[in-house]
Amino acid sequence: MVFLKQQQSAALTDTGRVVKVLVVNLMPNKLETERQFAELFSQLTVNVQVTFAWMASHHSKHISEADFAKADYATLPDLQNSYFDGLVVTGAPVEEMAFEDVDYWSEFKDFLDWRETHVRESIFECWAAQAGLYADFDIQKQVLPSKLFGVYRCQINAQTSLTAGFDNLSMPQSRHSTLTAIDDPEVDVLASDPEAGPVVMHAVKTRSTYISGHPEYETNTLFNEFHRDMGKGLPIRLPKRYFSAAEPANTWRGDSVQLYNNWVASLKRVESRV
Repeated sequence: MVFLKQQQSAALTDTGRVVKVLVVNLMPNKLETERQFAELFSQLTVNVQVTFAWMASHHSKHISEADFAKADYATLPDLQNSYFDGLVVTGAPVEEMAFEDVDYWSEFKDFLDWRETHVRESIFECWAAQAGLYADFDIQKQVLPSKLFGVYRCQINAQTSLTAGFDNLSMPQSRHSTLTAIDDPEVDVLASDPEAGPVVMHAVKTRSTYISGHPEYETNTLFNEFHRDMGKGLPIRLPKRYFSAAEPANTWRGDSVQLYNNWVASLKRVESRV
């Protein structure tokens, strides 16, 4: 249930207290997503202790996934007396559905309520970002006519502790819905792209960051998704700005590490209540 990240290089390790992060893993391939986050956290300069959780109300089509999660993942009832520095909720392949039609929507909102008293700062990615903004601020998503797919170089709209060190920000995107312009004064757009729309948003009110993409993706993830969709006969185009000399190129890893490092470092600077 708990993964303790140890830095590969002692020279890079910040030897202060460990930052406790809960990752709610909504992706179908939980082992792959877990590995992606483990690899991302392993490159940070702060030691992170990760607990993985899932939605117990989700009716999985993959029996092995359900058995795995029941054995090794926490559920919300398990966490009622636990406190975390950070919460991360992953994306999920349900972005074309109405939020209320997702089978774990009620449980997702329960996690949001629990977050208010048990977590200091949260990150929501991809579908979870759209879902969080809808539940928190009634901001509706818009289904796209074709999949937004590729790597997008985003402009920085505001200099904050989260965007420190960035001139622009590369972010993998793989989704069928998007957010239009954010006009809620309580939601700040920190990074955006003309095609991808708002990419990194933050709300002081909810102590939450909403990221429309997948900073945790590995080099071949978009490549594998392209072949998966092709195999299913789904309409799909090659991911934009992804290939270099006909090979997948990871142009976002450094930015992803910097983004999460900024976030985790800010959590470490504040005295933990857990």
